[in-house]
Amino acid sequence: MRLITIIQSSPFVPVWLRILLLLAGGARVWGAGIYSGCHFGGKDIRMGLGTFVNRGVLFDGTAPITLGRQVAVGHGAKFITSTHEIGPADGRGARVYHRPITVGDGCWIGAGAIVLPGVTIGPGCIVGAGAVVTRDCDPNGLYAGNPARRVRDLSVESAAARPGS
Repeated sequence: MRLITIIQSSPFVPVWLRILLLLAGGARVWGAGIYSGCHFGGKDIRMGLGTFVNRGVLFDGTAPITLGRQVAVGHGAKFITSTHEIGPADGRGARVYHRPITVGDGCWIGAGAIVLPGVTIGPGCIVGAGAVVTRDCDPNGLYAGNPARRVRDLSVESAAARPGS
């Protein structure tokens, strides 16, 4: 997977070839659009149809990462699935453990946002640019800040239900 990650992250590799390389490495990303500079640290990464990942996104991939359908991920976002227990004074970074991340359908993860281990982001959420998501996010909310908190409820109306759509 390491060689595939290096090759696929190049800006000279077209999106369609990047997807094929990631599929060959074991990631399940068919139907997604993934731009250059992204790092995939593992193969247990799934993306739904219509998901868009902008440049420079990090998927550490030590545990499963799942992005639903129609998810938009901004530049430089990070999905971190590993952390440490707090150890004694002579070694605070003790035993490593890994927790999966799940992002529901229709979410928008802003540029530079960080999603930490074990988090589930409910469908229809927006995570603001630079937010640090440390806990689960309930559906259809705007989350911002460090740590991220729900700052607004979002409409649950679909685009198909709106007049003129």
